[in-house]
Amino acid sequence: MHGYLKPLLLVLGFNTMPMLPAAAEMPLVPIASFFHHWDHHWYIWLPGDPVCEAVEIMVAERGPNTNPLVWVFFTERDRPKRQIHYYSDARIAATVGGQSRDMAFTMSGAEGGPRGVFAAFQDDKGHPIAIDVQMGRDARLHAKGAGLTNQMGHSGDRMLLVFFREKNAFAETWHVAIAGTDVAVPQAGQNHPAPFPAAYSSNIFVGGFPFGDRRIGFGETQAGGDAEIERFVPAAVPGSYQAVLRDRTHVELIAAADASLQYYRHRDPTGSHVLEISFNPPLPAADRVATGLDAAYRISLDGFRDLLAGTVHLTRQGASIILDWHYDAPDWTRTHPLRSTAFLTDGSVVRIGLSPMHDD
Repeated sequence: MHGYLKPLLLVLGFNTMPMLPAAAEMPLVPIASFFHHWDHHWYIWLPGDPVCEAVEIMVAERGPNTNPLVWVFFTERDRPKRQIHYYSDARIAATVGGQSRDMAFTMSGAEGGPRGVFAAFQDDKGHPIAIDVQMGRDARLHAKGAGLTNQMGHSGDRMLLVFFREKNAFAETWHVAIAGTDVAVPQAGQNHPAPFPAAYSSNIFVGGFPFGDRRIGFGETQAGGDAEIERFVPAAVPGSYQAVLRDRTHVELIAAADASLQYYRHRDPTGSHVLEISFNPPLPAADRVATGLDAAYRISLDGFRDLLAGTVHLTRQGASIILDWHYDAPDWTRTHPLRSTAFLTDGSVVRIGLSPMHDD
């Protein structure tokens, strides 16, 4: 439940096209993000493992006659709680920096209800892994214990995580065998507490804001340009822009006629699911930002509205715009303020940097 799809530190470029508006009309790119949707999720604590506290399985359905995408990841017990990621799809693994594995995988249970799972593969040390989680006959999905999840320090040195599960149910039986030892139960010398039983969840959103720098730009790639460049280009809504990322998700900047930013949206590859940030008042066009501007923001996932909320404070420093993101809700986010820095050239953002804010 604390997993994330490892964000890409994408290299993007800047290039002005004749059909684009003047730089003064370009919307502000306020932050960098990642976002994906998953259909199924299992979480198993590992009280008998000396290094990892939990293992998780995420599954995305990919239509009839197509194997689902399976993602298995282990989270270390000690901070910063780094993770080891395995994927059933070699292309996805290469894109996100995980490890590709041939996996045996089956689900039990009826569609729309709690599901069991079996997955088997070899880890990065060559050890056989077998994960088996099964639901009881009386198990039912419910919203209690689901919803937006406290990050609890997981990968806290790398991102602010936005992780949401619509419904969940506790399992009846669960086993995680690593090289023949079931670390889902206490072992000799290893008996770490497990706060709750293994659990299944449905309708899962994994997104957030990765720390680091990302170069951005507006306009199509020119002939002979960098093949990895991804740019914002005009979208269907006049004055708005879209960038397709290498993981096939896409970011939309929804702007008003004066290029003020009303919505920042990050959609999954299907376009069916979205992480949205709304601003009130809208953020001015990049070259019109003045020091001392405050705007309320709200973060939503599909129809689950206003899951996170706070205020962003904008400060102009020469060719840079500093955006300090302070969270008001939920409570655990209040201790995780962020700072994004938008670097401008010719009135448009060409790079965005994101980092946690620290007390001076």
